[in-house]
Amino acid sequence: MTSFNVSVPAIEKLLDHLASGVGAVGGPWIAEWRAKKEAQAALIAAEGEAERLRILTEARTESLRAYALAQTQARALLGSPGSTVQGEIDVSDMITARIRFQEEKRQRNIRAVAEQAAYELGDKQVEDREPDHDWTARFFSDVQDVSSEEMQLLWSRVLAGEVERPGRTSVRTLGILKNIDKETANLFARLCSLCISIRLGSDNLVDARVPSLGKDAAHNALKNFGLAFGVLNVLNEHGLIISDYNSWRDYRMCIGLQVGSPSSQIVRIPFQFQGAAWIFEPVGARSNTSQFRVSGVTLSQAGMELSRVVEPIADEKYARALQAFFASQSLRMTSFS
Repeated sequence: MTSFNVSVPAIEKLLDHLASGVGAVGGPWIAEWRAKKEAQAALIAAEGEAERLRILTEARTESLRAYALAQTQARALLGSPGSTVQGEIDVSDMITARIRFQEEKRQRNIRAVAEQAAYELGDKQVEDREPDHDWTARFFSDVQDVSSEEMQLLWSRVLAGEVERPGRTSVRTLGILKNIDKETANLFARLCSLCISIRLGSDNLVDARVPSLGKDAAHNALKNFGLAFGVLNVLNEHGLIISDYNSWRDYRMCIGLQVGSPSSQIVRIPFQFQGAAWIFEPVGARSNTSQFRVSGVTLSQAGMELSRVVEPIADEKYARALQAFFASQSLRMTSFS
């Protein structure tokens, strides 16, 4: 029997994840996001100031209506205003107000992440699969206390990634992300920007590391590039890199693998560096079949999962040092299309 994968708009699957994690209250947020997006598109196409003003007015009205509905549903989750807990004493208005403030703040945090995830997904199509309810419960429980815009962006990308490819980020990795602050996130972004990595397929990351350029990262070989020993310790304590700062992997596949008879073509698997694909070309008498160990700081499994949501920052200084190191090994970094 043949099975078929059904594709649906990614926004619809995002709504399923919101329904699983926070209930019906998430629907109006996406409705408001859609209203804003459609209004922006209409504004571009509209002719004349009067028409633009009319569209803006309608969009604002729709946004306010959706926001009011979301607020009403959010308050319903907290219980009726003015209600008390019976016991030896009643809960004071001050305690009730504090609880309401905290829960409304959490709702705003979740909403901000959900809306940003919607922007990340845009008009994509995804496979129609049931959300992992244990995953969504953990995700929204953790993200409700994330108020930093920079951290909310990371969480929104994790959510968008889960909608696109369920299981992309494990529950264990969510626990690690929960304990990362902005400073550590910036250090991790720095690390990811210097990484080279090998992917098999579009989403199967099998290795990601920062080459230590023939030296030992545990002895500050990468200090001049913002990855001093103390920085590596912080990343290791958060479970983002493995404890051996000078582990190695054979990157021979990026030089070439000979398949079949001696006359067969050499097959190269490209590696990624700063958002581009590269291969190694042997120079001089360098063999394309000999082992090539690349040592350096290696991302943990959680680090590799989270590296997918980090935007690499170009670093010309390290790029030149990396190319020079490979040249010393009789290998030329060549851009690969």
